[in-house]
Amino acid sequence: MPIVYLDTNVFIAAFEGPGGLGDDVWPLLEAVERGELHAATCELTLAEVLVHPLRRGDDALAAAYEAMIAPSASLSVVAVDRALLTSAARLRAERPALRLPDALHLAAALRVGADLLVTRDVRLRSLSPIPTADGGSQSLDRLREVRT
Repeated sequence: MPIVYLDTNVFIAAFEGPGGLGDDVWPLLEAVERGELHAATCELTLAEVLVHPLRRGDDALAAAYEAMIAPSASLSVVAVDRALLTSAARLRAERPALRLPDALHLAAALRVGADLLVTRDVRLRSLSPIPTADGGSQSLDRLREVRT
């Protein structure tokens, strides 16, 4: 089964993106929910997405994020542990432009054997050793291309 790694900004676009930006990522997330592909993200994602809802006192949005970014049959949530931190450091040593949060996401994607990294971050896409997509409507097509 294909594995897609979802960067933090995919969840933010889904829940907070204006109009088309948010709507674009839902087909991918719904394919995960239907079990058509397996997704993964990192515990770091939860810490990143919760900042703005907590700052604004938006408890409903914070709860929605916590519910969505939880391990399930179709979503793996990679723990931030010593081995992941070491892998992220190696990636940063190889790619000096890589920031620590992005290195952690890449290390997590590599750990789960992701076939595709889905991110809206153009800079991260340019530094990724994994094929990428931006989460838009073509992402499922991109995954099919990568798998063949």
